[in-house]
Amino acid sequence: MKLLRYPPRALYGDYLRSTAGAFVGFGVLLAVPPGPVVLVIFGSVAALFTIFGLRTVHRHKLRVAVTEDEIACRGATTKVMPWDEIEAMKLRYFGSRRGKRRPRSGGFMQLTLKGGGGAMTFESSLEDFGWLAGRAAAAMRARGLALDPATGSNLIELGIDPAGEDEDREGGEPGKRG
Repeated sequence: MKLLRYPPRALYGDYLRSTAGAFVGFGVLLAVPPGPVVLVIFGSVAALFTIFGLRTVHRHKLRVAVTEDEIACRGATTKVMPWDEIEAMKLRYFGSRRGKRRPRSGGFMQLTLKGGGGAMTFESSLEDFGWLAGRAAAAMRARGLALDPATGSNLIELGIDPAGEDEDREGGEPGKRG
């Protein structure tokens, strides 16, 4: 069994952004006489950054356990997805405006796994994210399920062969280039 989590260092920036945004939103609401426009705009800002902060706390507490048979997430709730029930995998890249000129810089990836009536989503700041993406791609291949072109391309960017040819030849990690 392999245990994965989001390292606290990777979440510090999100904690800072959510605190600053909530402080601005609530600060304006407390400092300015309430009016419909102020309430809508700064109430929305305060709510948005508060939700973002709660999401960051969730990721901080999230633990992911990966075994040969299944993947399990324990946070506010516990989700378990057997690898042989995986139905879909999406690996998406989200880049900053600056990163569009230089691919893969300044952005992050998001892995979504669907199966067994549920879904799990992970961001690339998760420890051993590349390994997890490779393990998910291997589960898709084992079930004979195809990957969409964007997911295949993003796997290649992570150094993972979406077809799994390196795995068969070299006997290494699932889909990992040697």
